[in-house]
Amino acid sequence: MRSVSLVTALLLSLAAVPGIAQEATHPLDGLSSTEYWTLAEALRADDRIGDDAEFLYGGLVEPQKAEVLAWTPGQSFSRRARVHFVEDYVGYEAVVDLRSGRVLEVTEVTDRQYMNGSADGIGTRNLKEHPDMVAAFERRGITDLSMIRCSVGSDGYFDTPEEQGRRLGRARCSDRSRRVSGLGRPIGNLVAVVDQQTGDVLRVIDEGVIEGDVPSPGEHHPEAIGETRKPLPPMYVMQPEGPGFELDGRQVAWDGWKFHFRVDQRRGIVLSRVGHERDGEFRSVLYQASLSELFVPYHDPAEPWSHQAYFDLGTYPSSFGGVASTMEPGTDCPAYAEFFDVWVIQDDGSPRERQRVACLFERLPGNPAWRHIRDGGVVESRASRELVLRMVMGAGNYDYLFDWIFKQDGSLRVNLAATGIDQMKAVAAENAIEDANGTDDRYGRFVAPHLVAVNHSHIFNFRLDFDVDGQENSLVIDRLVTERQGADNPRRSVWRAETQVAKREHDAKRTSSLTAPEYWRVVNESRIGPQGYPSGYLLEGHGIMSLLTPDDYLQGRARFTEHTLWATPMNPSELFAAGDYPTNSAAGAGLPAWTAANRAIENTDIVLWYTIGFHHVARPEDWPILPLELHGFNLVPAAFFDRNPAIDLPH
Repeated sequence: MRSVSLVTALLLSLAAVPGIAQEATHPLDGLSSTEYWTLAEALRADDRIGDDAEFLYGGLVEPQKAEVLAWTPGQSFSRRARVHFVEDYVGYEAVVDLRSGRVLEVTEVTDRQYMNGSADGIGTRNLKEHPDMVAAFERRGITDLSMIRCSVGSDGYFDTPEEQGRRLGRARCSDRSRRVSGLGRPIGNLVAVVDQQTGDVLRVIDEGVIEGDVPSPGEHHPEAIGETRKPLPPMYVMQPEGPGFELDGRQVAWDGWKFHFRVDQRRGIVLSRVGHERDGEFRSVLYQASLSELFVPYHDPAEPWSHQAYFDLGTYPSSFGGVASTMEPGTDCPAYAEFFDVWVIQDDGSPRERQRVACLFERLPGNPAWRHIRDGGVVESRASRELVLRMVMGAGNYDYLFDWIFKQDGSLRVNLAATGIDQMKAVAAENAIEDANGTDDRYGRFVAPHLVAVNHSHIFNFRLDFDVDGQENSLVIDRLVTERQGADNPRRSVWRAETQVAKREHDAKRTSSLTAPEYWRVVNESRIGPQGYPSGYLLEGHGIMSLLTPDDYLQGRARFTEHTLWATPMNPSELFAAGDYPTNSAAGAGLPAWTAANRAIENTDIVLWYTIGFHHVARPEDWPILPLELHGFNLVPAAFFDRNPAIDLPH
């Protein structure tokens, strides 16, 4: 057993500070600061974990689903936490019982697939002093390196001989002089391949000096923007009687909807126990829903862009300080919104408070819930209202907004949006006119002089654990097929829905398209409505294909993008579509590995995995900050209700 270190003593003393946070009141509540301190004490006291361990993630190990469903307020419940850490460049997981303060298990995960953390900084620590880099800077007239910053910005791994057994990165450098709010002027055509475990520089790639005044991408401070336009007259939203929702800890009730939520350091907003309560009966829709992975591959074959690909949720939660970032009242969320704070783990195991990482508010969308003109020209119209639970993810140069929107017609809308700064490379041509042969903008678009924003894709996967009126659910596929009509009918063709039930996992690998449209329903065949259809919810939206070829190793690491939809039997250990640790991952982890067994999914507890996103070909209007680009999908009741749930809205 080790002796108690100074770090441990500090943690133990600080843990005694009273009143830091209140205890959890629900089995699915996120960890409090007190629980994080319990976690830190247990980890630092365990002789299997060294003093140099760097903690990258800490979060709730959820109780078994049956335990949560059986729980009632006032009953006790288990509390366990999972921690991911790295020590001596080996990744580990530890599970801690927060009630007893005991470490239950410590497991080696992998030697190079751990999340990104401060230890990876060794790869660029001495890069500027490397003779090949010094010579490259001098060729560009750069002798003062005090404002030069080099960083690794890629998660590409292709299992090449050079990469095997290593944790490599491709470093780019920028000139931070005269930078205020942007990323610094990129130093083009200069890349260093570094070993992030040893700090060795394997090679330096210098493809020549780029002439011209390259601006700093993303400068958006007041001086850079210039004079602002005249403001429009102010608008106010007032709720003199308070909000229409009720809060009990992290449990929310609003106009028939009920749900619980927490904010996880890796998954962001985690919705649980989502359903409707009418006439004293609670009818479940979702046991849980959350983001599972965000894959952002860039599409330029030259280094470093060939290796520029991110698994944001699986690699960078520690770097971001948690995927949910602080929001500003009045801009990121309405000033009247309810804001929520959260605690995340720091690299020494201690907790850090993140303020205003989620907000909850009602809004008037400005459109009717329904309307019709009846006889006599009488207009019947009902105003709609929505409840929005929002999170903003700060992911380096990008910011992503996620909304879970509860509607009065029983539907749930999920919005995802992107803004921030495009990743750009410096090129020789000043603009597209000068680049007459299309060499510089072959894999991107000019957005500023000598700057091309590189083509890329934003691919999101959501994990949706459906419990429609209970756990015995099935996935129903309605294929819209064209039916030819006989010669005696002037109508030559119509379409109809051809229905099948996905009996096994392979049946549920679906890709809807314009030429082969499909509707997907999760139904409970034990609850039949008055029209004879099973209670269900419909998933509708637009999917995305990655456009990478199957033999591309990067595609193999993100094979969840092969299909718009997957379905699996519920397994609490299957949370992440690309696998638990996609950094430097082998091909086929996650959904492809799980579904290889082709498990039964009919009339059982099933999880849907939905992939959505967009391909990004930049526009000049992306400069300096990308306007909010919005996408999303809907979960819509389909024979869940007997009639329009919004029909009884008051006039």
